[in-house]
Amino acid sequence: MAVQLHVAHSNIIKGAASVAGGIWECAKGNLKRSQNVCMGNPKSIQTEEYLDLAKERERRGDIDPLKNLETARIAIFASPGDTVTRAEAADKLEDFYRHFIKRGTITRLTNPTAAHGFPTLAFGNECSKAGVPWMLNCSDDVAGKILRAIDPRIPSARTQQNASSILYFDQHELLGTSANMYSWAAAYIPQTCMNSRRGCGLHIALHGCQMNPDFIQSQFIENSGFNEWAEANHLVILYPQAAKSLSNPYGCWDWFGLTGSKYTSKSGPQIVALRELMTSIGVEER
Repeated sequence: MAVQLHVAHSNIIKGAASVAGGIWECAKGNLKRSQNVCMGNPKSIQTEEYLDLAKERERRGDIDPLKNLETARIAIFASPGDTVTRAEAADKLEDFYRHFIKRGTITRLTNPTAAHGFPTLAFGNECSKAGVPWMLNCSDDVAGKILRAIDPRIPSARTQQNASSILYFDQHELLGTSANMYSWAAAYIPQTCMNSRRGCGLHIALHGCQMNPDFIQSQFIENSGFNEWAEANHLVILYPQAAKSLSNPYGCWDWFGLTGSKYTSKSGPQIVALRELMTSIGVEER
């Protein structure tokens, strides 16, 4: 979903990170393909198909100009210990981005013992044990590595988060209920961003499947590691939340066509919702 949002809105989003993910538009709107090919057999993916598809979407105006990706900064995490999404899926995503990136960077991240999930410094399951909360205690600050890879202005430092800087708000009040979004979301807003006129950066942290509040409450918001970097570096971290439903029992973001055939385009319901959240927090069009 992070890659879909980036490609759709590359006019304003300058970098993206993928953790245990794969190539843009991999599922082609097919749930079985998302599981059997994208996660289970990514070696079979032909990158050229997706390059052609992206160019077609660009011609139709469904996504921002692909030329914007020339200067993008990308971080891609994959682990050989991940048996849910094979690490080769990340190779296909790198192939996709490398076709467009000319002056930007692609940073590959890994952890040899990590299972499927989001590695942290000190929170979650044993590093090699997959499962809820899908956060892995790997002594590995992946949040910090991601932020430094996609924003070179961030120094090599982190500090303590301030619990009072986590603000919860009603997503439905802003977005309505048609985009399969949870009732509430959160943002980490450092006091330096609250109390001064200085501009602060924005990072959108998207949870994984079985990581919305129905499964793990606010554990990803509080323990991913992003907040510590936000506090030290004048960053706002936005934590939108996808909803669980009969057609989406694991509360995943829509990377397989849950919300319709336009799900990866600027008019896709969840991408529209995420853009509206960005607008509400002060991100302007360029």
